[in-house]
Amino acid sequence: MTTDEAKDRSGARSAQVLDFQSRRIDTMIRTEAALSGIPPGLFIELIRLAQRAEKIWRDEIPAVRREELGLLDIRDRSCVQVRSGSDNISLLDLDRDFVASRLASLAAKQDLQGRGAIELDAEATQTWDDIEATISCVKDWAMFVETVRAYERSLATET
Repeated sequence: MTTDEAKDRSGARSAQVLDFQSRRIDTMIRTEAALSGIPPGLFIELIRLAQRAEKIWRDEIPAVRREELGLLDIRDRSCVQVRSGSDNISLLDLDRDFVASRLASLAAKQDLQGRGAIELDAEATQTWDDIEATISCVKDWAMFVETVRAYERSLATET
C-alpha cells in the first residue's frame, strides 16, 4: 500500500469515527432533551453556556477559585464539601445548584452585554431565572455533564 493510500484510508477512518461521535452526541442531546422536556435547540444552547462557564472557571486564577470555595459551602456532585485547596476541580464536577448559579450569572451578563446595558435589570434577571429553571428541568445531571464534555471533545477534534 502506498503512502497516499494509507493517508486516504486513515482519513476515511477518522471521518467515520467523527461521524459516529457526532451521531452519539446528537442522540445524547435528543434523549436528554426529550426526557427533560427541553427543546433540543435550547438544550444545545445550555450545553454551550456550560462550556463557556467551564472555560471561565478554568481560566480564573487559582487563588480566586480557592477563595470562592473557602467562602461558600460548595459541594461536589456527590454532596461532599469541596475544600478550598481543590485547585484542579472542574466546574461541572461541583454541585448542580452552584453550577446553575454560575450559568445563570453568565447568561445574565451576556444578555446585559448584548443589549449594551450596564446594570442588572428586569430582562437580565428574567434571563437568570429562565436558565436556573431550565437547569432544574434537566432529569439526568450526570448525563448532561457527560454530554457537555462529549460535545466539547467533538468540537476539539473537528478543529
